Amino acid sequence: MEIKLPTQFLPSFLGKLQADLSACQYVDNVNVNFSPLSYSKPMAMLVAGSYFRQWMSRRRELGLNTTKSGISEKKNVHSYLMHLGFFDFIGMKNIGKCVGVAKGNTRYLPIREIRREELDKQIEDTGEDLIDAIIFLSDGLANVLAGEDNGEAKKGFSYSIREIIRNALEHSGSDSCFICGQRWVNGQSEIAIIDEGNGIHKTLSTAYELKEKNALVDAIKPGVSRTQNMSERENIYKNSGFGLYVLSELGNSFGWFCVGSGLRKLRCEKGNKVDSELPFEGTFVGIHLNKPPLNFDGVLQDIISVGEEEAGKEGRNSEASEISKTA
Repeated sequence: MEIKLPTQFLPSFLGKLQADLSACQYVDNVNVNFSPLSYSKPMAMLVAGSYFRQWMSRRRELGLNTTKSGISEKKNVHSYLMHLGFFDFIGMKNIGKCVGVAKGNTRYLPIREIRREELDKQIEDTGEDLIDAIIFLSDGLANVLAGEDNGEAKKGFSYSIREIIRNALEHSGSDSCFICGQRWVNGQSEIAIIDEGNGIHKTLSTAYELKEKNALVDAIKPGVSRTQNMSERENIYKNSGFGLYVLSELGNSFGWFCVGSGLRKLRCEKGNKVDSELPFEGTFVGIHLNKPPLNFDGVLQDIISVGEEEAGKEGRNSEASEISKTA
């Protein structure tokens, strides 16, 4: 039996890929044909990679044979994925770089695993706080998303990214998360963060009563946070539940934003929010910008102001963290 990859790693191709993998999860002697693939973007690549990781892991546990074909260094997209560490990420060893080897720069960030255990050791060695280690990582993604010359946007994006990474490490039940990003010569940019943990519904259900089918819509509302009480020491960086909200509003206005978890995904684009079916074990978040807003500080303050008013009316935490208001 053969699985042919889609022609592109784009969000619209993920449903069929997941269905194809699921249909032959327990079939022996399956070949994965990579030759159709011609293009890749960060969020869809990480989500597709997670599908493959879990699919191949289960097959190995069952002793099922899996082969691969159609991978060539001469093909640009394959060479690109090799450099990013994609094949190592999905469990196909000795094809390209391992995850974390390529360093990246302000234009792109290869696949990187953020492990809580490693951050805890770093904290123990340096005496810094967890939030300081996460700031360094979130700044790397923010650089890619905002562009190296847009300091205002970098600061604002870094806060929201930091909150998402922190949620993944502290509340998902997973001991790590994965990040990736790319900015193109036309000025467009995209980043993605995924974890393979409990998912949004299970995480938020410890603090709120909500139905699974509404979990994603509720998760991007301002002031929705798994953590309700923060220490005074964490006040400036408090996990106020505005991270997903801010990114979703920015993506909605200047490109697109997507979050997926459990059985569904939610896409925000051009003022619309579209909820649809897409199974995913864990949580993925992606934002794509056609270009960052020119007056980022003004846009951010407007988003925060509207969000605080909405959260207050609905009885949630109505104050974003101080750092999120500073671009």
